[in-house]
Amino acid sequence: MPDFIAHVRNAGWLVVEAGLLIVILCVLLNIILGPSSSGDFVASVATNANTFLQGLPAGTVVALVAVFMAYWIVTRRNLAS
Repeated sequence: MPDFIAHVRNAGWLVVEAGLLIVILCVLLNIILGPSSSGDFVASVATNANTFLQGLPAGTVVALVAVFMAYWIVTRRNLAS
């Protein structure tokens, strides 16, 4: 049973990572190609991501980036030693 749970957790993280990469790719394509020539799906995803990020307070984004960077530094330091 623990193997099944670990497998489901790994599959879930792969889906989350793929979804995040799709959103990032859509935003980048919208920036590069422009909203009129990037397609309906890409433009709508980029618009939704932009609306979501503009709705967040600036302190929240900075705090999330700081927590992520601290986690990355700590895990990288633990892997090196």
